[in-house]
Amino acid sequence: MAPAGTAPLPAYQTPTAGVGWQERAACRGLDVSVFFSPDTERGRARARRELRAQQICHNCPVLAACRDHALATGEPYGTWGGMTETERRRHARRRGGRERRSLPPRRPASDGAEREWASAR
Repeated sequence: MAPAGTAPLPAYQTPTAGVGWQERAACRGLDVSVFFSPDTERGRARARRELRAQQICHNCPVLAACRDHALATGEPYGTWGGMTETERRRHARRRGGRERRSLPPRRPASDGAEREWASAR
């Protein structure tokens, strides 16, 4: 997730090969509040916002690069590469310190959550 109006990260701050992927991100130019929660957000409001962010990530041409960046740097906040903060923490625990590996592109849940997202818009 590359917040709008921000300069690309310097090469020394990202383990990915270059930062050109941020320029092609589907989130480029969107309101960052979709991807980052306010301190007071909880429950359904958070779930709806996260689902909306994941929907944007779903068709992003740089989803894998974004997710790999967030996992490699231990990004603690926001939705990156279709993964929420909680999902990245869970992934890190499962990996248990083992070498990081790339994940396949992520698809949002289709168990009715899409309908909830659409109705929340």
